[in-house]
Amino acid sequence: MRKRVAIIGAGMSGLACARELVQHGHEVILFEKSRGPGGRMPTRWLNREIDPPLGFDHGTQYFQASSPAFVRLVQAAQEAGAVAPWTGHVVDLAYGVSSPHSSTTTRWVGTPGMASLARFMAHGLDLRLQSRVAGIVRQNQFYQLTLHMADGTVRVESGFDAVVCAVPAEQVVPLFADINPSLANMAADVKSNVTWSVMLTPREAIKVEFDGAFVVDSPLGWICRDSSKPGRAMGDRWMLQATADWSRLHQDYTAEEAGKMLLDVFCNVTGQLVEEPLSVTAHRWLYSLPSNPLGLPCYFDEANLLGACGDWLTGARVEDAFLSGHTLGNQLLNELEGTFIQ
Repeated sequence: MRKRVAIIGAGMSGLACARELVQHGHEVILFEKSRGPGGRMPTRWLNREIDPPLGFDHGTQYFQASSPAFVRLVQAAQEAGAVAPWTGHVVDLAYGVSSPHSSTTTRWVGTPGMASLARFMAHGLDLRLQSRVAGIVRQNQFYQLTLHMADGTVRVESGFDAVVCAVPAEQVVPLFADINPSLANMAADVKSNVTWSVMLTPREAIKVEFDGAFVVDSPLGWICRDSSKPGRAMGDRWMLQATADWSRLHQDYTAEEAGKMLLDVFCNVTGQLVEEPLSVTAHRWLYSLPSNPLGLPCYFDEANLLGACGDWLTGARVEDAFLSGHTLGNQLLNELEGTFIQ
């Protein structure tokens, strides 16, 4: 029997869960508060009119794949032109002194932007964008969701047999405190890091012999020549990501202040003077990677057909988030189809 499932959040875990359910014939609606799917795997497009479009990967920088299910997804996405391996030269960097960063695992990126993987996964799914779930109630064995829309209106969607939560831990707590205290209490124990990211377009190309660097003993944790990734527009564009400690201490700074400070650090660690850059844009991720994930594959309340998935449960990698949603999707399938068989 076909069941109706609501999934809150269209990041990696929510999309993975939805795909499992839809492939087995169930009706799934994903509600996403943002303008596109992908969660913390976005692309900030500056110009979509050119080919390839001009943009920045201002969240997740790359991902790796090792589990069979995720490898299959990545292979399918590669065949569709949605992802490609990034072969950029990556080093460890300590204020001008670099050493090779040892890693034999392939680094993958979306093409032409990181958000392309999420768009590939969302193809054929019922995805409702700019729809923020503000409340959940259960009446007569069915769930009802209250939605706050981008245009200021409030809507109600009802008749759901099951609900899946695929949002950061901090957003789980107020949403499920009344309807599922156990889930809310679990989420309350998890804290997400704040992360400042800076999108830099220098006036002249940065003259360094690497494309990405893990920065040692610095306010910056990672810097990357974003334009070196496959399928990107011509030019020289850099992503600078601050450490969790620096970001937490400066989380109340304005974007302009954070951008200027991190640009100065970038100049110091690379030994390059960046004068009058074409653009410096800082973005604060309030809920970045979880600092203390619970180490659980997912959460599932079989009796109430309510589950949660995401990196706050299982681990901070993109693949972890995918596997969390994939696992929950299969657990939910077993319960839905088992209930019907009985």
